[in-house]
Amino acid sequence: MALVLRGTTKFGTNSGYFQGNPTGAKPGGTVEGDLIVIWMSGDTNRRPSITWPSGFTSIYDQNDTDLGGGSWIYGAYKVAGTSEPSSYTVSMNSRWYNGGTKCSIIAYYNDQGVGSWSLLTRAANKVTSSSITSPSVTGTGLYMIPFIHEATATVSSNNSPVPSILFDNSTSNRANISSQIYAGYLAVTAGTVNVTWSSSNDLYSLPTIFESSVAPAPPPPTGYVSKIKINGAYKNILNGWVAVDEGIIPGSATSWKQITAGYIKIGDGGKADWKEIFIE
Repeated sequence: MALVLRGTTKFGTNSGYFQGNPTGAKPGGTVEGDLIVIWMSGDTNRRPSITWPSGFTSIYDQNDTDLGGGSWIYGAYKVAGTSEPSSYTVSMNSRWYNGGTKCSIIAYYNDQGVGSWSLLTRAANKVTSSSITSPSVTGTGLYMIPFIHEATATVSSNNSPVPSILFDNSTSNRANISSQIYAGYLAVTAGTVNVTWSSSNDLYSLPTIFESSVAPAPPPPTGYVSKIKINGAYKNILNGWVAVDEGIIPGSATSWKQITAGYIKIGDGGKADWKEIFIE
């Protein structure tokens, strides 16, 4: 099984008095069964109250557990349905809010097919330094760790066991903060990640693990037999054999192996499925 990145989107609002509700495009290619995660952060010590788009479940909200400092980070996720909008809007309270936002939408799929996703665990911390070590988490699945720096900065070093999937320190139409996100499939045992930034400030991390499962394929239908068309008539295939090169004489078949089943691949990517070949 592989959990594969479908795509990412970066968006946000300017710093300054309340700029409205940030809206970001759905990552390209997102289909039913994908995991969709929204991370959102801001560069002020005022914590906005927000409403996630329909169907999203909160991962973390600093109105519930405030880490302190001059910034904040929220997160939410959902499993894509049969019909998803082209964009998502995060609704913020209308009080005066003098910090911009930096947001990202991330989509992943399970290459074994459409299944379910759930949040296994998450943790969060904040330090004032140039280096931060994420809290320990344990589990097997999609290990995703967003890091936030309160100012414009770059990552000097890290020991993440999963790759970087998104970095954003743009100050054009986005808050004057920096975000770095790592993610990938991993079996994590008391896992932590250390990130060193190019400058000292309030730093945040929020490691999460998402589980993904796919229902087993149904058993093949009974009462059918594979057939082959010969001169306009279908004949039962009772046995099949194939010549195999076992490397004894390169390029030459050296033994015959019985064919016990035949399958065909239907679809591609996260929607691919293997079907048994048969004709009534």
